Amino acid sequence: MAHSIEIKELNKLESIGDKVTLLDVRRKTDYEATPQKIGGSVWRDPEKIDEWVKQLPASNRTVVYCVKGGSVSQSVAERLRREGIDALFLEGGLKAWIGNGQPVQDVRAINDAYVIQTSDIDLLRKSGVSENDIVHSVKVAEKALEIAERTNKELDMELVGRGALFHDLGKAKTHEIEHGKLGAEMGLALGLPEAITAVMEKHIRGGLSAEEAVELGLPVKDYTLRSLEERIIIYADRLVDIITDGIVSLREEREAEKRFEEILRTIPKYGKNDKTLDRYLNYHREIQSSF
Repeated sequence: MAHSIEIKELNKLESIGDKVTLLDVRRKTDYEATPQKIGGSVWRDPEKIDEWVKQLPASNRTVVYCVKGGSVSQSVAERLRREGIDALFLEGGLKAWIGNGQPVQDVRAINDAYVIQTSDIDLLRKSGVSENDIVHSVKVAEKALEIAERTNKELDMELVGRGALFHDLGKAKTHEIEHGKLGAEMGLALGLPEAITAVMEKHIRGGLSAEEAVELGLPVKDYTLRSLEERIIIYADRLVDIITDGIVSLREEREAEKRFEEILRTIPKYGKNDKTLDRYLNYHREIQSSF
């Protein structure tokens, strides 16, 4: 079958270490009705493909699956190929995978599976990140994971935790605005996944447009935060600043969320400028509406 892959072929690719992006593209109703998925896969809503297609690593082969390997996964794979991605759909889908006796994960338990690794904190330290910046990064990772869990959405929690922990890696070299770019370069040299280095590069001002990048003297590209995981990390980063800076008096951490719009609108340090302010407020509203 053209542009498809069989179960045994997929297992072989993963066993020999080939880079494969595995996506569960079942419709939301099907995904919620059967809370199981193939290990290592990430669910993406096929009806929102325009929102997530650009975040896929073009260097990886991408395999998508739906319930039975029918029109949903086939149409998603076809769209990905039009975007220049080497994409295949899994023959028989999740039903064939389960029928073949292959292991699955319960998506309801996945959000509790990731914890911050001391080895990652050690890597920050060895890279030259200061203790103060490490403390900040750990707090951002903890806050991002907390928020992600509250959304009750199926998210890549490792990306949330590690992306948040490493977002300021570039501060080992500078605290200026180019620390995002430098951090991404350092992360790639350390062998960190592209999804994590992308967070480092894109977190500056909450996801710059190409036009804003020109104004700031950064490489000209679109820094838009395209995944919910990325937006949660940047939202958590701003919340931690509000909680720890001491500029705003808070009775409890959650008050930073309740007063987020007021604080960003009245304190320029947090809102930066109109474009940055609008981005942060949009992230805040999107994330709060998911609780």
